[in-house]
Amino acid sequence: MTLRHLKTFIAVCEHGGITKAADALHIAQPAVSQTIAEIEKYYNVILFDRINQRLILTYYGKQLLVKAKETVASFDDFESLANENNLNARIRIGSSLTIGKEYIPKIVALIKDNYPQIQVSVVIDSTAVIEEQLTNGNLDFAFVEGVVHSDSLKKQIISRDNLTVVCGATFSIPQRISLKEFTEYPILLREHGSASRNLLDSVLSANGMTITPVIESASNHALIACAEHNIGIAVLPQRLVDDPIENNRLKVIEVDDNSFERYYYLVHHKNKRFSQSQKKIISTALTVF
Repeated sequence: MTLRHLKTFIAVCEHGGITKAADALHIAQPAVSQTIAEIEKYYNVILFDRINQRLILTYYGKQLLVKAKETVASFDDFESLANENNLNARIRIGSSLTIGKEYIPKIVALIKDNYPQIQVSVVIDSTAVIEEQLTNGNLDFAFVEGVVHSDSLKKQIISRDNLTVVCGATFSIPQRISLKEFTEYPILLREHGSASRNLLDSVLSANGMTITPVIESASNHALIACAEHNIGIAVLPQRLVDDPIENNRLKVIEVDDNSFERYYYLVHHKNKRFSQSQKKIISTALTVF
């Protein structure tokens, strides 16, 4: 038995017959008759007496009608609550640090403007931490610019940018150097597990090189400040150094024959099932990139 059987039975009772119930339900009259017959056969009960071409509810039919209405009402309450929760859903977003600074404020503002009923929570951390949070099911989805290692996660490229090698405006260094020469200068880097560090390490490893940074920090801004004070060379996202370069606090160093291009990803667990409201939120967030 299904909810359809109960709703058909109720319609026949409320509309006083098969024909009117069929019209109300927008289905064929034989389908209504068949549904009533299925109920009577399944439960071995007579719902209606057929008297003078009229359907008259039996004693058991009247009792079952009450229960049928209660069951349908309970289901309607369930649907209302489910839809209400969908409209007032909570979305848990993760972000790596660069995206957290450059994009997350815009994303959160867009969500609040377009979906004020949605509760938004955001975790901004290194790509490695965000990957762990996604794998453990603590986040619905995330935006990261680093390499994702877990086989349980699905990623989609959404944008790209370049890491830029910079130093203080008065730092003594040629404007163009080789990758080998690059490794001989004091280097300012993000911590292990960050997207920019992973990219740089992979480029160096592919060329048989390694480096030990003089300063290692989870803060891009700390590295920018150190570079501005001529402590060493920093490798940072282009977007973060545009302003200090424009204001002559930093200068760009070209590294021959090497690309520090990286990709931005939308990442979520492979088994994650998104509600319609979550899908709309993701589409809205992607417009920022």
